[in-house]
Amino acid sequence: MSTAANPPRQHRYRRRADMPLLGGIRPPIALLLLLLLAVVGLTAVGVGGLRTDDTPQAVREAQQYAAVDSAGAMRAAVNESAGDLRRAAARFDDAPAAPSAVLGALGEAYQKWRGTAIVRLDTGRLLAARGETVPLAGLDLGRVTDVAPAPVLIATATGPRLLSFAVVATKADGRALLVASDSLRLPTAATGRAQSVQVLDRTGVVIDGTGPKLTGESDKRVVATARDRAGRHRPGVAETLSGSLAGAADAHGARRVVGYASVGDGTAQDIAGPLGLTVISSTTVDRQAGSLRHPLLGLAAAGALLVVAVLLAGLLVRTLQRPLLRLFLESRRLTRGERPAQPVEGPARGEAGRIARALEELRLQLLDPARRPEDSAPRPASRRRRPGIALPLALCALVVLSWSVPLLMLGGSKGSLRVPGQVVAAQRDRTDTTADRVRQALNEGYADLRAIRPALGDGSRAANVEAVLKSALAEHTRYRSLYVLGPSGDVLARAGETPRHTGASAVGPDGVLLLNKSGREPQIAARAVLGGAYDAEANAPDMGAVASTAPSAAVTTPVVVGEFKPDFLAALLDRAGLGHIWLLDDRQRVLAANEAFSSFGELPEQRAGAVLGEAAKGAAAAVVRTGGEPAVLAAARLGGSGSVGSLGWSVVTAQPVGWLHLDQNRADRRAVLVGMLGLAAAALCLGWLFIAVGLPLRRLAASAEALAAGDRRTVLYPVHHDEVGAVARSLELLRQQLDRQSRRAADAPARAVRTAGRKTPH
Repeated sequence: MSTAANPPRQHRYRRRADMPLLGGIRPPIALLLLLLLAVVGLTAVGVGGLRTDDTPQAVREAQQYAAVDSAGAMRAAVNESAGDLRRAAARFDDAPAAPSAVLGALGEAYQKWRGTAIVRLDTGRLLAARGETVPLAGLDLGRVTDVAPAPVLIATATGPRLLSFAVVATKADGRALLVASDSLRLPTAATGRAQSVQVLDRTGVVIDGTGPKLTGESDKRVVATARDRAGRHRPGVAETLSGSLAGAADAHGARRVVGYASVGDGTAQDIAGPLGLTVISSTTVDRQAGSLRHPLLGLAAAGALLVVAVLLAGLLVRTLQRPLLRLFLESRRLTRGERPAQPVEGPARGEAGRIARALEELRLQLLDPARRPEDSAPRPASRRRRPGIALPLALCALVVLSWSVPLLMLGGSKGSLRVPGQVVAAQRDRTDTTADRVRQALNEGYADLRAIRPALGDGSRAANVEAVLKSALAEHTRYRSLYVLGPSGDVLARAGETPRHTGASAVGPDGVLLLNKSGREPQIAARAVLGGAYDAEANAPDMGAVASTAPSAAVTTPVVVGEFKPDFLAALLDRAGLGHIWLLDDRQRVLAANEAFSSFGELPEQRAGAVLGEAAKGAAAAVVRTGGEPAVLAAARLGGSGSVGSLGWSVVTAQPVGWLHLDQNRADRRAVLVGMLGLAAAALCLGWLFIAVGLPLRRLAASAEALAAGDRRTVLYPVHHDEVGAVARSLELLRQQLDRQSRRAADAPARAVRTAGRKTPH
């Protein structure tokens, strides 16, 4: 054993240089400091650097979605109008009729056109007309072939007219051109303050509009920019080109926010695309449109985390890193035999303190071979256990948690969040547009049955009827089944899936009806009487009733029924930016939704009763902050004079306030993010410390105490090549020295006897 009193100073630094660079206790502490400083920067820039926007993204998106909804409704109306006209004309290919008869049948099936006319293809001579005068002047009919031309817009003294075309077979004049005229109007009116919706053609002329007119130069410039953007690029397949932008601020700081959408969708089947129409939805926002509850929250949180990071790093260095490094140096000193008379200097608490006390006992045993370990060192089991290294780690985790929890709690504090009035108005208008689109789709389905009614006759010719039904089912994807019921309710012919409701109770007057009041899914259908007429006034159907009552006595002829697909209405309710959407019957039971729902179940949003009551007078909306998560609720009835108007159905939407792209929501989400990042950094580094250093150090402390208590058989193996592993190697060397010392002490009497024997004379 060396007895050098003052070993060279470079040994100390050489021992520290022997430590691994990526292992041990120093890397996780350094990484924790770096990660927390990175979170400090993110907090200061992402949360503290957030500024209010005078044109909130929620307002811009609301205008964009409103334009998209209106454009989609207009596109569907144009495509449906042209498609219905062509399908109606195609039914006369096998049975040509007189021009007046064609227009009469067309008017009986559809009431959507203001005027219809039939002209000769070669001369342009008018053969028949019905309703409003169709503006035919200026049309080039010389290039019309057997393929009907695309719809066109014609300017008239009473406003623009949309002309749809179809080639129809007539008796005396052969194939002629069927022309239908209609006005192109927005689906619903804007109700928000300063809200304006316009339809523009490719030259910028306003086709239709609602709300205040945009007469200011700044407003005209931003509208022109939006129209140019809508027509600049071709959208992808089944994609509506849309966007939003904000104009320059006026003298009062108000800005015009514009959302635009192209009516065409760019697909080959798109009939409305060549019209070049653009829908512009706009509103004004004042200078204080955006707001933050706590503008200085980000900077305060960043400063607090900076202090926390420095304190944690200092605490871990002082309580863990330095004691462990000192312990390593002391253990290495003992193994090298340096300054054996000097007591072991080490911490008094924790696992490092236990190891230091064990090293001190081992030093004394090395100095005094006669020292008995079982008398001088207490057993490990008898020593009171304390938290040790887990205590500072838990304290650090608690400090980071106390910083993160307030930030995480911001994600649920939406009660006092201010919602711009433009967003509430857009929610109301879009809900009304959705209800109108559902109403139109159901009425179109009913009109389809009226259109095929002449081809079905009285339903007696089953083969011919089935062919017509199959053709209609192939043309219209909204139906799951089309079938003809006799007066007694038996199925005469069908196409598609099996009918769900037959029998005498299924026969009744025309209209759209609900076939059931309960079941796995609502069954909605349209019905039209075949052959003969019935007294519609005396037997007006109760559209809100289920078709389970006795049949009307006036209906003595077959009826054609079309059952809608379950996902037909769900597709109509799929609207981006509206949140949760439900279609309710007159009992406020759910018939369809844009998400999973319970058929005929109660409305999940129980707070919508007030807006539903107000919806009886017109579309209504309100911000509800009590009884659950704050949300923007809106409701609209399926009104109108069609067969759907008397159903009493409603559309209800609920947009959670937390889903809106508002300044405060963005700040809250960023605050939650940095709070989670802070927790993740602490969990990673503190967990690394506990697993890589704490657990091996705890096991090593127990082994060191056992060694000091006299256990010379257990070999100590280092777990990692780090400071704890270095201490374990030193303890193993000390164990070997003590073992050799014990063996020499045990062999000393025998050696003395042998030596004495050799010295005795014979």
